[in-house]
Formats: sequence, C-alpha cells, structure tokens
Amino acid sequence: MKKVLFGIIALALLFGCLGTPSFAAYPERNLDGIICWGAGGGTDNTARFITPMAEQVLGKKIILQNKPGAAGAVGTTYVYNKPADGYTLLYGAESANTFKVLGISKIDYDEFEPIMLFLFGVDVICVNPNTPYKTLQEVVEAVKKNPKSVTMATSGTGGIPFVLASLMKKINNVEFNLVGFDGDGPGMTALLGGHVDMMPLSTIVAGVYDLIKTGKLRPLAVIHDKRLPNLPDVPAITEIYPEYKKYLPVGHWYGVFAKKGTPAEAVNTLTAAFTKAVNDPRFDEYVKGLNGIKLGLSGKEARDFINRGRSVISWVLYESGAGKVSPAEFGIPKP
Repeated sequence: MKKVLFGIIALALLFGCLGTPSFAAYPERNLDGIICWGAGGGTDNTARFITPMAEQVLGKKIILQNKPGAAGAVGTTYVYNKPADGYTLLYGAESANTFKVLGISKIDYDEFEPIMLFLFGVDVICVNPNTPYKTLQEVVEAVKKNPKSVTMATSGTGGIPFVLASLMKKINNVEFNLVGFDGDGPGMTALLGGHVDMMPLSTIVAGVYDLIKTGKLRPLAVIHDKRLPNLPDVPAITEIYPEYKKYLPVGHWYGVFAKKGTPAEAVNTLTAAFTKAVNDPRFDEYVKGLNGIKLGLSGKEARDFINRGRSVISWVLYESGAGKVSPAEFGIPKP
C-alpha cells in the first residue's frame, strides 16, 4: 500500500512539474526602439550609434524607427501606449520635461523608467552668416526695436531652442518669430539655407562644430557659464548677461527609457546592456568627437538629473508666459 501511495505522489509531482510553464530569460525576441525626433538630429544620431553596442550584450536586435512630432510627444505617447514588457523602448531627449506645463501632453518621464542617460551638450546660438548680426547684443537690440523681426528655428514647442527663446524673453525682454521643425537636423538645414536667421544648436548635433569652423554658421554665444575649449573665441552667455547663470545648465541630453511597470528583470538587463555600451571606448570617442559631456546615468542618479532639469525649464516657461499651467499644479518645485 505504501508503494502505491509513493507512486501516486511521485506521478503527481512529475506531472505538476511538467504542467508548470517555464519562462525564457528576457529578451526572448527583438525589441522596438522609438526615436521621438526626426532623422539627422542629435537623438537620432546618438541612438543609432550606441544601439548596436547594446545589441551585442542583449543578443537581440533593437529595430529603430523615427516617430517625430509635437516636440517628442508623438513618440513618447506611442511608447506609453505599448505594454510595459520591455520590448518597446523610447529614445528621448530633454523635451518631455516641458510637456505638462505647456499643455502638450500629460505624459512625461514620470511615466517611464530611465534606463540610461547618454550625454549632455552645450548649446551655441548661431546665425546664418548672411545676416548682419555679429554679436548676441546686436540681435537683442534689433528685436527690442522691432519685435519678431528675427526668425528663430526651433525643434518644436518644448524643445531646447524654444526653451532658450523663452529664457531670452524672460531675461532680455525680446520676442522672436519662432519657426518650428521636427528636430534639430531640419532646423539646422533651414538655418544653413537662409530660411531662418538664427537657432540655438547643441554642440552634440553632428556637424555643428565643422559648420562653425568653416564659416557656414556664425556663433554668437554658448549657453554655458564658461567658454568651450574648442570655441575659445565664442563668449559664454554669462559674460554678456550674468543673469543667466542661475538657470544653467540648460541644454540637450539624450537617453533611453522603458515604460514604468516594466518587470525589474527587463529593466536590469537593459541597464546592464546600455551601461556596457556607454563605457565602450567607441562611445567615448563618439562623445569626444561631438565635444559633448558623457553622462552615463541610470536609476536614481538619472531620475534626479531629469527632475532638476524639469524644475528649471518648467518654471522658466511658465514665468515667461509660454507655459499654460503652473508647474506647482504638477508638484514640480522651483529649482
């Protein structure tokens, strides 16, 4: 009788084990990578450079596609509406920090897990060399005399050029004629073609330094509290207008995110893959070539960096009149 009982128990345990589904380790299949800006801009170039290195670690492809529009809100919303399973990643920039206060979207990086923030770039205010402006002071005086007489390209409402235009309105009391594009790349093309007069361009947008060095763009000031080593003749904006210092740093940065609620296993695996990628010597050379600043931030460090920038940008937009809703309504503290 005991032998029969033990046999029944053994069979039950065997079939119980067979009936329990086994889960393969993440990732089981290729991933989608949504770049929320257009081709040729900084987010696009950085995503396409670093992703192959992360793929080597993951053992799967990340299929990249551009979904630009509404200063990154189109791509951000697209990823937000996908399952939180780690198979749809968002390659974004700083612009999502403006969505709530501008009324663009109720979705910002609070709804995402920062996997990795790649790098930061200082912006340079550039004009087409065919314009008469040789200094930033000349631009400011021209716009004060004739509001909206100078056209400024932006990467859309909420992008850093738009933020800097709002900051100049707040500090210098000037208002530009803003022309929106689907990213820094298209805006820079319009600037080179003489379709707009000026644009703040990040030093980490491919080609910016070369265009300045060859005289195809004329730099007026860097949005920084000191001059850049590779542009020693271009003044820091704080040299011209010291009032800017308390708002800095304000600039472009790029990173990759997963929707909040993604399983910890997937977040950890993705973080490990992109950590290895940003520590790859090839990425160091990429950042150096762009004259950028490597961030390499994940987890709490990334979240703190994002939130600090959101506080600065949100309150600048609101106090300049560009923001539709007070940041206080979203619990965004003053910096």
